[in-house]
Amino acid sequence: SFLCVIGLSWFASHPLVQARRDDRLDRLAEEGRAWPVRAAKTIGLWLWQTTLLGVAVWLLTLPLVMARFHLLSPVALLLNAMLWLPMAAALWSGFGVLIAGTVFPPLALALGWCCEGTLALLEWAVEAARRIPASYFWVPGPPDWWLVGLYGGLAVAAGAFRRRPPRRWTAALVCAWIAVGLLPGLLARSGPRLSAAFLAVDHGCAVVLELPSGAKVLYDAGRLAAPDLGTESISAALWSKGIMHLDAVILSHADADHFNALPGLVERFSVGAVYVSPVMFEDSNEALYALRAALDAAGVPIREVAAGDVFSGGNRCLVEVLHPTKKGTLGGDNANSLVLAVRFAGRTILLAGDLEPPGLNDLLAEEPCPTDVLLAPHHGSRRSDPPGLAAWSSPKYVIISGGLRINLQETTAAYRAAGARIFHTGRCGAIDVVISDLGQITTQCFVSPD
Repeated sequence: SFLCVIGLSWFASHPLVQARRDDRLDRLAEEGRAWPVRAAKTIGLWLWQTTLLGVAVWLLTLPLVMARFHLLSPVALLLNAMLWLPMAAALWSGFGVLIAGTVFPPLALALGWCCEGTLALLEWAVEAARRIPASYFWVPGPPDWWLVGLYGGLAVAAGAFRRRPPRRWTAALVCAWIAVGLLPGLLARSGPRLSAAFLAVDHGCAVVLELPSGAKVLYDAGRLAAPDLGTESISAALWSKGIMHLDAVILSHADADHFNALPGLVERFSVGAVYVSPVMFEDSNEALYALRAALDAAGVPIREVAAGDVFSGGNRCLVEVLHPTKKGTLGGDNANSLVLAVRFAGRTILLAGDLEPPGLNDLLAEEPCPTDVLLAPHHGSRRSDPPGLAAWSSPKYVIISGGLRINLQETTAAYRAAGARIFHTGRCGAIDVVISDLGQITTQCFVSPD
């Protein structure tokens, strides 16, 4: 809001916005015209001024809005010109309520109705504009250092007065700074690698995989009882990585804390397809109905995968489904969790959802799977048989995705006894694991654990 006021103050004095100063003959000629012509000219001038001011404020605040709200809203250019009058009416009538409330209450009541009506009109117009195709886009947004450079440079240019550089130089400097902001994103990756970000979503699960092929995959997307918070957390993580499109979303099973953020995500990101187990929608409930409705509305296809399916992640990277079979297994949703082995450069990341017996027993009956990074099943629950899974997978790193309300002493002891290093998203925040093309593993926590 302060930026808007500063922008309005500066742009209002610009020659393009100011009306042309006519001489005396021009004023006499203007007074001799019919009043409809004079009225039309006045309205046209007002529309021209408000449109220019709206465009100027939109351009000035656009980088900040993209950075803080991740929105690019072209329809705002139209709304700014249309909503000046009702916005002014709402402000003045609201101010009038404060003045007349203690002096003449009936007038305050009328002004209150006016204020309420104009605010309702504003809300209706914004909601109607939101439904227009391509009226707005969700975007990653520029980093803070870039914003400081941009607005700091504009402040210096605005305060320089006579020493201000020519307009061509100013435009060239702005374009150069935009290029500087885009350059890190273009050079972010050097060489093939596998990246897995285990996000901190409290009691829930979300893992962002960036495969050597460049494909972006999200394994699970939810948190317990707070889908909106899950959507915000996952969105922020994706935008921080410059991700606007997900090639695939893989949902491990039908527990809401593993998928309830996805309806919100498909409104912000384009998704190639959603992959589920063959038993994902066997026992439908309200949350699953909402999920399927959101995916249908977004036009995202749902595809089934089962044990034995293998997908290429490019450059010697394979994503293999280990569990469940096409017929599923006995037990509930947890026992039928989709288990993935992501292999690259001789390393393996094992993602196990909420796997527990009897499905876990079926997996452990297979040949052992030496694992470098293990996402502990069921948020580290003892029901996921940590000793048995540790012996079967021999993990070097174990990630526990969940809150701090569960007693994990037995679980952590079992994995430490197997020689694993343990990370907990509740203590470390998001945990980034990167495997280079030489098989080197690096880990980084968003928050340094105590």
